[in-house]
Amino acid sequence: MPTDGNEDPYLMLETSIREQLDELQPILPDCCIYRVPPKLRSVNEKAYTPQIASIGPLHHGKLELQAMEDQKMRYLKAFLDRTNMSLKNCIKVMKEWEERARNCYAERIKLTSDKFVKVILVDSCFIIEAILRYTASDMKEQTDFLSKPHMIYHVRTDLILLENQLPFFVLNGLFSIAFNDQSRTTFPELCINYFQYLMITRDFEKTVSNLMIQLKSGYEVKHLLDLLRISHISSSLMLRPEGRGKLIKIRNAAALQEAGMTFKRGSINCLLDLRYIVSVLEIPRITIDDFSEFVLRNLVAFEFCHYPFDSYITDYIIFMDSLIDTDKDVDILVENDVIMNWLGDSSAVAALVNSLAIETIVWGTTGANFNIIYESLNAYCNVRRHKWKATLKRDYFSTPWRIVSTIAAVVLLLLTFVQTITSIISL
Repeated sequence: MPTDGNEDPYLMLETSIREQLDELQPILPDCCIYRVPPKLRSVNEKAYTPQIASIGPLHHGKLELQAMEDQKMRYLKAFLDRTNMSLKNCIKVMKEWEERARNCYAERIKLTSDKFVKVILVDSCFIIEAILRYTASDMKEQTDFLSKPHMIYHVRTDLILLENQLPFFVLNGLFSIAFNDQSRTTFPELCINYFQYLMITRDFEKTVSNLMIQLKSGYEVKHLLDLLRISHISSSLMLRPEGRGKLIKIRNAAALQEAGMTFKRGSINCLLDLRYIVSVLEIPRITIDDFSEFVLRNLVAFEFCHYPFDSYITDYIIFMDSLIDTDKDVDILVENDVIMNWLGDSSAVAALVNSLAIETIVWGTTGANFNIIYESLNAYCNVRRHKWKATLKRDYFSTPWRIVSTIAAVVLLLLTFVQTITSIISL
């Protein structure tokens, strides 16, 4: 189409694209809170979606979560009364933190400044007050319906969802200002106490010890979900092998046991602390219950988005997926005190573990932490005499009665052989 010689034919398109470029959210170092990728969400959408309380801006305003908003305001009032802080001072502090807090979200938050500050302030006070009420049992109110056990569990679960996070510097900073560092217990310790029944490993003292080591080494917690993540990992074991992980296939627990491998509960409360020592595989004990799927799926989603090359929890999930194919594999691990099954049904545990690995094995970096273990297990299983020895032990020496029967059979065979030789000689 002919145009006026003075008219730029590309100006409109250039302007449109430039406006989009100007609206792009820059990816900043503070970014740590994400939407769950559609591929992961499609496996189990409920595991990533808040059921009772929206925390932060990503789910704020949803009609199905509005019932909790009045309760949040009650908790805000209780927090202000407890700490003698003025509402104005709280708002002032949040305004100072606003820009950094916004930068923690991977997508542009379209809330106005006042609305964003209100959301962050109310939700922060709600979380801190909920944790304090749980910790100080004498301060629980009979009229507080959130103090009921089933509500505590549901609120806890909502607080660890990836899309339901607040920057940890906001929570920890507000707690420090409110209590002027007079609390004998740090806020991270209070958090771990609050979330201890969502931990995959259930040794509270060792978990706190792992966390304190991480914090003293300078680790900066991103949010509550990240706090759970590092509490499961010992800093001494967070040394990722160089290069990409190789996808090494290993046998399941039943096949390993048949090949002569034995399983033993590990002594250290860290998911990464797998140890193989001469036909014995030590694995830290984990607890699988109704809330494990929420915790593990969100940890995997967080690593997918934020730690693609340090996916420690994901590596562990893929290792367990390799060990577990059927309920028989689960039963073996339960019998050896590696899994505490609170679901009751071994088939349900197998289905859960197998589903957790969906859409994770294609990353190309998984397994690097456990490659040495994989190679050792395969090397052991490839030696045939190990399987023969295991078969002999299982079929003939597994119980006292079988030992007696085997010895009796051997003695009878020897006597028969001697009698036969004697008969031949006497001819």
